[in-house]
Amino acid sequence: MKARGVRRLAPLEPDDPREIGGHRVRGRIGSGGMGTVYAADSPGVHGYLAVKVVHAEQAADRRFRERFAHEARLLSRVNSPAVARFVRADVEADPPWMITEYVPGPTLRHHVERHGRLRGGMLLGLAVGVAEALRAIHAAGVVHRDLKPGNVVLSGKGPKLLDFGIAHPVEDPDPTKWIRLRRMRRAYRDLRLPSPESLPDERVAEQVDRLGTPGWISPEQYRREPTTQRADVFLWGATVAFAAAAHDPFGRAGVKEMARRVMFEEPDLEYLPPGLERLVLAAMAKEPGGRPDAVELLRAALALEGPEGGVHAAEGPGQAAAGPDAAAVRRLLERRWTEVAVRPPRPPRKGRGPFGRAFGPGRG
Repeated sequence: MKARGVRRLAPLEPDDPREIGGHRVRGRIGSGGMGTVYAADSPGVHGYLAVKVVHAEQAADRRFRERFAHEARLLSRVNSPAVARFVRADVEADPPWMITEYVPGPTLRHHVERHGRLRGGMLLGLAVGVAEALRAIHAAGVVHRDLKPGNVVLSGKGPKLLDFGIAHPVEDPDPTKWIRLRRMRRAYRDLRLPSPESLPDERVAEQVDRLGTPGWISPEQYRREPTTQRADVFLWGATVAFAAAAHDPFGRAGVKEMARRVMFEEPDLEYLPPGLERLVLAAMAKEPGGRPDAVELLRAALALEGPEGGVHAAEGPGQAAAGPDAAAVRRLLERRWTEVAVRPPRPPRKGRGPFGRAFGPGRG
């Protein structure tokens, strides 16, 4: 069964904006506890952009605005075809908003729960694509912290990782911090984002108030230990295991039981091919030090295809340190990522609004 995204946007509601930041709003993508995401047109852009608008009650909370600005700053630092691209944001607007690339396609969880597990080249493509996303995120000095099937979209060109809502920067006591701080502030001014008081690679205490989704949290996070980039590697393994087995690797249970399973039990790795099973086992080691880093993970995942994948197991340490070639990721996905048929959704049908008035996506 080919992965397919939604075929039509949800209609706008009467109180929804019709224009944000100079972009015409065409319809709703989705809404949650923190805000609503709209699809918007942009001059010169083929397809839609995704516009996240914060709910009014959240926008009134100073700490929430700070976290939203923090998310925008982190996303602006990441450059990868496997991560939804940051476009611009106005975190001081009323309400705040952020624009990113719109990625048509179903989430990994939506597709697997409705159509079954990924197999063969699609499973390998998922492993490689999400590993590439982590490589780019970690290279930018960021820990995502919320990698899970609901945050991975199966796009037409490969998997894409979304949602930096609980990401945080990595501690890095670099002696060049003040030079980098000036450069970062200049970059944020160019992007029209508020400048942080400290470097974005310094951990902020307020950002540890939310762990993530039960069962999709690394063992060290459950133990309240410092969350490093190796936590994302653990969640990469859990995501690949979910895609292969079509169920959560630790099952589903109450919060305390999920914590016990993640910390002390082994995950269900049913249907993983031998090479990928070994890599997932290494990624899901209970101790962070036993896991590969994102570059090692990506290189090993690419090598599972053999010499055609552009990576050879016999490469020396100097070559490994340089990191995998992005072209190798693209070539593998071109060969293996074949079971996806998505296109941008059509605008919503015009309907009848309150009091019998007709309205559509372009009506104010």
